[in-house]
Amino acid sequence: MTDHKLNILTITEYNLIATKDPVGSYDRRTRENLYAIILKLSEARAHLSPLEFTVFQKFRSAQFLPLGEKDKKVKFEVLRYLLSARVRRTARITGIFLAIGVVSILTVYHFFLSAETQKQVDLAYYAGLGKLGLASQEEIALVQNSLHQTEVTLVETQKKKEELEKTVARLIANNKVAENFKYIVKHIYDDPRTVYTKTANTINLEFGKKQIARYETDPDMWYLLGIIDTGKLKVFYDDEQILEIEAIFGRKGEETPLGEYEIKNRLHQPTWYKKEVINGKTVVRPIPFGDPDHEIGHWWLGLKKLGPKVHGSYGIHGVNLSKSNEFFKKNFDWRSGSAGCPNIQEWYLDFLANVLPFGARVNIVQKDKWVKST
Repeated sequence: MTDHKLNILTITEYNLIATKDPVGSYDRRTRENLYAIILKLSEARAHLSPLEFTVFQKFRSAQFLPLGEKDKKVKFEVLRYLLSARVRRTARITGIFLAIGVVSILTVYHFFLSAETQKQVDLAYYAGLGKLGLASQEEIALVQNSLHQTEVTLVETQKKKEELEKTVARLIANNKVAENFKYIVKHIYDDPRTVYTKTANTINLEFGKKQIARYETDPDMWYLLGIIDTGKLKVFYDDEQILEIEAIFGRKGEETPLGEYEIKNRLHQPTWYKKEVINGKTVVRPIPFGDPDHEIGHWWLGLKKLGPKVHGSYGIHGVNLSKSNEFFKKNFDWRSGSAGCPNIQEWYLDFLANVLPFGARVNIVQKDKWVKST
């Protein structure tokens, strides 16, 4: 138990500070309490337990901000993300219109002007260049050849217009430039201004009636990689990593089975079925959402094992909502954290529950093969 590892702090004081960010934003009373705890640790530094010393090292230079600063930072990050997306969208639209303009001019020239009129246009064009001293006859010949090649290229591009537009749409939707997307997802969670709108083929993430991201519902666009050694879950969309988050995997004796899975179902406010030993017999007790003993959070993302079957039922879920620091307590030594299911924090769980389609692949590995051993 954590309280057995504390010399100076009470379990209440430890739980208050352990879940905080050294540069986070909190109300006045919370900031005062946090600074008091830090002072208490500082004055008794020589008597700190290893757990308390770790907390002291993390918060000794903490600079907590008022809540107003947090709201401003969230709005700034959302605005910066939207502006980056808008610049790409504007460049895409400008390029399309420019290509359409060039193709239109060439189409009119070749298909709507007579041979005599084309000749007059050519003479006027080259005469104008000659008067300005901009082109010799050799250069004009090169320009003619270049125009011909450009025309051929534009015609081919026009034939592939649908494929090109689809590719560009994916680039806009895949959050490549969203360096702060993890921060945004966390801080807009459970905000009434956050809305997921769904159509037949897409899911839009909107905040304050502004679109932050758009995703296709094709399961082949999604891929999740759980890495047990590092306690990480990586989320990929259209072959681009959009999130890397902390995850808790199975403890010793109840390890998370390695291998490939797919998302098979999605339950909101699920009932948790807990195995218990009563009078020497193993029974399963249903615990409804909202019960203080409920330990899987708001969502259950059921996993179907591909290949060799495994015993038991597995899914991605959260932790006990009635204990604010439950995730951090488990993650202190994540190898002894869960009964086998990958556990993640509620804001990331809510995001994945809203955007992941059924059939999306999930791969659980022991070690990331792209990370070199030291």
